[in-house]
Amino acid sequence: MRKFIALILLCAFAFADQKIVILVEEMHCPLCTAMVRKALLKVDGVKEVKASLRDKTAVVKTLKDISEQQLLDAVATTGYKGKIINNLKE
Repeated sequence: MRKFIALILLCAFAFADQKIVILVEEMHCPLCTAMVRKALLKVDGVKEVKASLRDKTAVVKTLKDISEQQLLDAVATTGYKGKIINNLKE
C-alpha cells in the first residue's frame, strides 16, 4: 500500500502544472496582450495564458515541462521581447 501511495505522489509531482511568468514590457494596448496570448497558446503543451496590460506580464500554465526558450521565441514572433521573471511548479 505504501508503494502505491508513493507512486501516486510521484506521478502527481511529475505531471504537475508549471506556471511561468513572462515580462513583456513593450505591450501597450489590448491588441498587444491578445497577440502575445495567442502566440503563447500555439506552443505545444501550453494549457492557459493570461496576459495583463497593467502588469505587462503573461502568466503561462503548462501541462508539461516546456523550455523557457520556446515561450520566449513565441513572444518574439509578435515583435516583442520577453523576459522570464518567475517559474514555479504548482
